[in-house]
Amino acid sequence: MAKTGTSNDDSLKDVFNEDIRLPKLSHLVASKLREQIVSGKLKPGSLLLPETQMLERFNVSRPTLREAMRILEAESLITIGRGMRRGAIVRGPTIEKAVEFTSFMLVSEGVTMRDMHEARMYFEPAIIEGLKGSALETAVVELRDCVDLMIANRKKRNYTAVVAGTNRFHETLVRASGNKTMTLVCSILQSISDEAYNVIIASEGNVSRALDRNMEKTSMGYAALCDLLEKGKTREAASFWRTYMERSLEFLKRSGVGDRLLVAQGTAE
Repeated sequence: MAKTGTSNDDSLKDVFNEDIRLPKLSHLVASKLREQIVSGKLKPGSLLLPETQMLERFNVSRPTLREAMRILEAESLITIGRGMRRGAIVRGPTIEKAVEFTSFMLVSEGVTMRDMHEARMYFEPAIIEGLKGSALETAVVELRDCVDLMIANRKKRNYTAVVAGTNRFHETLVRASGNKTMTLVCSILQSISDEAYNVIIASEGNVSRALDRNMEKTSMGYAALCDLLEKGKTREAASFWRTYMERSLEFLKRSGVGDRLLVAQGTAE
């Protein structure tokens, strides 16, 4: 009986004939150091070992080590000064770098201001309904402070500060949940939103009367939420917030602000 197909030996030959590439030594060194930085074993502000000691520890050439250092510097995990032989400074992961990369991703996907607002609508009402005890009490105090600053800055026509205040309000609300993952994600989104609104304000020069009026309504809505939370009425507060956010979404649609595309950090439309 004739054999059909390929034998196991033939399959093995195909596997061994593939171009198997091992990671470069510089990437392996960078990976090891990255792991220590991210895990907290190497604290921000501390110095890495001097170059001579690093060469002994990793048993690599000087060009390989320096390439690994450049990889980490490009990731903003370390800062290499003029005297690298004394050791680079550990920076650690930063929210700014996360914001920068996330911003690029969202811009490349064509994300709009409305899309950003809708994202918050999915989780903020649920967070409000779940607040209780000391977390609720602390949230009320911090949220009130945000509202007071927003009102004061609007009277001064400092609209950039008002926008920063609204974003800080949302960030404070999410942080009250105690969920670190959601807090980090929200912080990134709020920073991007802050930048996007500042671009709008800068491009329009004088803020339109409609936008000014919306900022006033925003402050009133935020204050009303604080009133409900202060009374411990979290279920009513969640329902109010859901309705409020839906109305805010309608404003974004009517004004055309919601159709604005996000722009990458530090750029203009």
